[in-house]
Amino acid sequence: MTTILTLNPGSSSVKASVRTPEPVLNVAVERIGTDRASISRPDGGSEPFTGDLAEAVLAITEQVRATGQQIEVIAHRVVHGGPAHHRPTLVDDGLLADLRAAIPLAPLHLPGNLIVLEQARRSWPDAIQVACFDTGFHAGLPEQSVRLPVPAKLDELGVRRYGFHGLSISSVLHRHPELDQAVIVHLGSGCSVTAVAGGRPRHTTMSLTPTGGMVSGTRPGDLDPEIVLYLIEQHGYRPDQLRAALNENSGLAGIAGGRHDLRDLLAAEDRDARLALDIFVGSAAMAIAACASTLEDWQALVFTGGAGEHAAQLRDRICARLLVLRGTVDSTDAVIPAGVRRLVGTGLAVLVVPADEEAELDRLARQLTAG
Repeated sequence: MTTILTLNPGSSSVKASVRTPEPVLNVAVERIGTDRASISRPDGGSEPFTGDLAEAVLAITEQVRATGQQIEVIAHRVVHGGPAHHRPTLVDDGLLADLRAAIPLAPLHLPGNLIVLEQARRSWPDAIQVACFDTGFHAGLPEQSVRLPVPAKLDELGVRRYGFHGLSISSVLHRHPELDQAVIVHLGSGCSVTAVAGGRPRHTTMSLTPTGGMVSGTRPGDLDPEIVLYLIEQHGYRPDQLRAALNENSGLAGIAGGRHDLRDLLAAEDRDARLALDIFVGSAAMAIAACASTLEDWQALVFTGGAGEHAAQLRDRICARLLVLRGTVDSTDAVIPAGVRRLVGTGLAVLVVPADEEAELDRLARQLTAG
């Protein structure tokens, strides 16, 4: 069987997996660029890591080569394929040029994606490199979701909804093919909510870029667009300053004094941390309600992503906010914290499904390179 290495970069992490297609090695470098950066070891432990994204790929390369596996294909998660790419694609110089041109559509992620792609090509020059796009799943969105309420001239310029976290959503649907009318909630550093029906996207919260939608770790989600114009005209903000403010210093980080890891906020007890979590829970609940309204028969709510899988307290609080949507709940005690249990009691299936983007990358790469 073909041995495939998957590389899944985030804004401050890289996860890797060697598969045959069964997993042989999993390694992760997390919190890159902070004093808490670490790399996992094959024995299940971890050790401190000092270095940038390219050096993280080199560290992963050392661990992979230590297994003795001959890597034939490398599958890359790429956040945004731009207007030209949504199907898995062989990596060549033309694709890299297209991705550089698409950086304004995902300024927080695509530069790192390109660093990982280029370093992997240097480290594994004989391997076939495949790019798999997070926007790919959403290529099937209906027109009423893709088309944004802007003038036709802006639509012609490419101002449209793309949608993200597609690999995560696809991995959920492959694990649970019985899901039909469902809302899938991906909660991590970036957060999005997607309605699916019959295995296809019906609506999703992120839009042209991953900055919109619900509140995320360092991104604000949907904002009044006049805010940007106000900051430019009244306070002299430049585009680069606005991009940094909206992509790196907003969201949970903007509310909680730079803290944006949900684990840290849940462990804190100060007012700003509590406020950030209150806003986050409300944003998630409102996004779920909006997506559910696009379905004919909302049957299931699925939590995935790091926080979606592990933060039971957040799931419970979000579900408690959704009880008002289910007609069988007594409104006098709808704020009782046992949200998941009570929401399930209304007939809605509530699932926690680990995202397995690496398995999805492996599957897509095998399909593309099978011949």
